[in-house]
Amino acid sequence: MNDSGKLQNLLDKLNDLLFRTWSAFLVAKNFDPIIDSNNLVQGRYFCVTVYVSCVEYTILGFSKLMSEKKDEISVRYLLNICNEKPVAFANVDQGEVSNMVQRHQKQLTELKTLVRQVELWRDRAIAHLDRKYINDPAIIANIQPVDMEYIGESFILLQDIINVYREWLGMSLLLLQNAEKKMHGEWEYLVSFIQQPGQVN
Repeated sequence: MNDSGKLQNLLDKLNDLLFRTWSAFLVAKNFDPIIDSNNLVQGRYFCVTVYVSCVEYTILGFSKLMSEKKDEISVRYLLNICNEKPVAFANVDQGEVSNMVQRHQKQLTELKTLVRQVELWRDRAIAHLDRKYINDPAIIANIQPVDMEYIGESFILLQDIINVYREWLGMSLLLLQNAEKKMHGEWEYLVSFIQQPGQVN
């Protein structure tokens, strides 16, 4: 397989991971305002379980997308490959590829504080339970909460980065905003049932 084909496969993997993580983020975002609501008459346990699971998946997915580990599929890895193999973009000047990669690397660097915060939650509370939960639970309790809105904004940035290279290879673009519109319409339908008293058929 040539460099362009390998890059297309990489972009498709990132596309899939970002879309699934974004979808989990949207579900959590929609559940967040209602899980403590008095209007949630039935299904509270179910809703809270879905909410927590989607928050955890969002954090794990974001960590994967932002990984800096060598050879691990991530947006950083994508940029490294594009920088090493600019000839994969047959119709784009190699200097333009290099400039774009540098710009995107700078944008990822600006997310470093958020990435570290997310990794802290992932490592101490999600991927495994830190011993400090038992030995010194106050340390866990005092970890700075993750700003989920900032994560949501970061997903749009990652979409825009990925789409530059997809477009250069003639691939279809990922449009997370379309998924958000669809989710919003479906959520309005579902919430009318979630917040109603149970009816036995």
